[in-house]
Amino acid sequence: MEREMQVGVKCGLSWLAYFRPMIMSVFIVLVALLLAELAEEKLLAGAGLIVAVMWLLYKIAYLRSVSVFTNEKGVWVCQGLFPWQRGVVGVKWRDVDGAIYMTGFVSWMTRAYRVQIRHRYTKALELALDNVHNGHHFVGHINAELARYSEGYSSR
Repeated sequence: MEREMQVGVKCGLSWLAYFRPMIMSVFIVLVALLLAELAEEKLLAGAGLIVAVMWLLYKIAYLRSVSVFTNEKGVWVCQGLFPWQRGVVGVKWRDVDGAIYMTGFVSWMTRAYRVQIRHRYTKALELALDNVHNGHHFVGHINAELARYSEGYSSR
């Protein structure tokens, strides 16, 4: 009996993941402005602004590259902006013990959940990703597919 799996379910990160880099960029600009005012050096303020903007653009592009998805082989996280950073890590269906998501008021309000996939044999966290947009639905999908995989495996 061939199992039918929904291939290509993919989730990205929520807007909440971008919040921290934006706050850090504002902090860098404020520190640069403060240092420039103390030293009466306008070049320092400009350099701080350029560094903050470049760092923010990099972080936004990097966070946009992060995604978690399922296919017929397992659950995977793909991330990386530059070719030397890009990579895919994951766990095969036969090794997945289950998936859970962490709840809380902020998670519930923003629909940005911490998703964890546990390894069957080591009981360690195989994959953990913060601020997954609609992560609660993704975890439900993983657990449903895992149940289908287990049924197909046990009936052989």
